[in-house]
Amino acid sequence: MNRVTTLALSSVLLIVLNGCERPKAAGMEKPPEGPVSVTTAEVKTGDFPAVLEATGQTQAFNTVQVYARVNGYLQKRTYVEGSQVQKGQTLFTIDPSDLNNALESAKASLELSQANHINALAVLNRIRPLAEANAVSRQELDAAIANERTTSATILGAKAGVAQAKLNLSYATIKAPISGFVDKAKLDNGTYIAAGANALLTTMYETNPIYVNFTFSENQKIAHQNAIASGKLTAPKNNKYEVELTLSDGTILARKGEINFIAPFIDSTTGNITYRALIDNSDHRLLPGQFVHVKVKGMEWKNALYIPQKTLLTGEKGKFVYAIEANNTVTQKPVVAGEWIGENVLIQSGVAAGDKIAADGLPKLKPGAEVIPSAQ
Repeated sequence: MNRVTTLALSSVLLIVLNGCERPKAAGMEKPPEGPVSVTTAEVKTGDFPAVLEATGQTQAFNTVQVYARVNGYLQKRTYVEGSQVQKGQTLFTIDPSDLNNALESAKASLELSQANHINALAVLNRIRPLAEANAVSRQELDAAIANERTTSATILGAKAGVAQAKLNLSYATIKAPISGFVDKAKLDNGTYIAAGANALLTTMYETNPIYVNFTFSENQKIAHQNAIASGKLTAPKNNKYEVELTLSDGTILARKGEINFIAPFIDSTTGNITYRALIDNSDHRLLPGQFVHVKVKGMEWKNALYIPQKTLLTGEKGKFVYAIEANNTVTQKPVVAGEWIGENVLIQSGVAAGDKIAADGLPKLKPGAEVIPSAQ
């Protein structure tokens, strides 16, 4: 092959290879030469509602364990397990046979005590005038007086025995101590129950209202205390914070609640502080042990710096904005961002009110780039 043919083939191959070069992916192109047209936004100040968010868990307003208070065979369960019952409604009955017998025995003891006292009193009434006439000794009088007092005290003890027997008999009918939902029975009908720690029959839950427990970190509490002390953040009147709940499916409950307890200590294992809110639950939508998203409202940021969310960028060293200088160049300014509220984000530091920042054309910018700014 001669030199002319070789040069011709090389030229054809070069043309083919150039024609097969892959196009550059979107976003890989070099930024255009010359000034970049950008729309500017201004760093402003304003008042915004402050919202704290946390994950919470519901807790019954009252949780009552129902125990048997007397011995006997469990005769009957009279409620539907898992149902709602009213205070005073019968839940269980214990065979009252032994308790009825105990009551009758107590009544008999009372009657015997009363009879003994009548006799002792009669003896005393006979001896007293004789003693005054020195017909009997002083010792006999003292014995009669003591016997009358002893039998009188015995009556009091017997009356207490009757009252206790009646009370024990009433315990054979086990009633709901509160209004609420009842768990399944722990013991089956026919089981012999010995009153005490092993006589748990069921558990009741009062769920209207209902508690919601949640936590915030020590750092969050300190930050908000400092913000309130500096005047940047205002607390609600009388510290009446509002609590809004969101269920796991995204449903926001229309009703709200108020914080009614803040733990007076920091949990040493987690560094968190526990808060508790009281929530209306008249429709029983919330169940004990349920996880919910909590928003604490009622506070307000005063004269807070804010910028549009779209102007905030993230780099290797954190959040930043492109500030537009007087000579129409941009500078990368690191900022500390706070809460995101609607289309805006609060800025804690890094810029000042009135600063101009780039609001679009951001992928084309780099520190020192020239821009042609236009206001929004």
